[in-house]
Amino acid sequence: MTHYMETPHRPIAVTLASLGQRVEAYRISRNLKQAELAEMSGISRSTLARIEGGKGGTIDSLVRVMRALELEDRLLEIVPDATLSPLDPRSDKGKTRQRVRRPEGEIETEEWTWDDKTP
Repeated sequence: MTHYMETPHRPIAVTLASLGQRVEAYRISRNLKQAELAEMSGISRSTLARIEGGKGGTIDSLVRVMRALELEDRLLEIVPDATLSPLDPRSDKGKTRQRVRRPEGEIETEEWTWDDKTP
């Protein structure tokens, strides 16, 4: 089992803070108060304040905010469409991968634990 770790170059907290600052700046550029955008989004003002402050939130809340700001289509740009990879010869044949298979004989080398503690 793979555990995703924060990279030493950019911690998740920094990414969340940057995203929150962008949402806040975009809201302000549209001359909207937090309470107004929260109401348009169908979320509480405190939830919007957490997102803007980089303190987290749910994907659902972020999508609602992006929709209210008319930016919802940009969310799909976050993860590229895997079926259109120029490096994957199967992508032009219309075959969608359904599961991951390791080459025969390849052994997963990363150790896993039952919790997030590192040895």
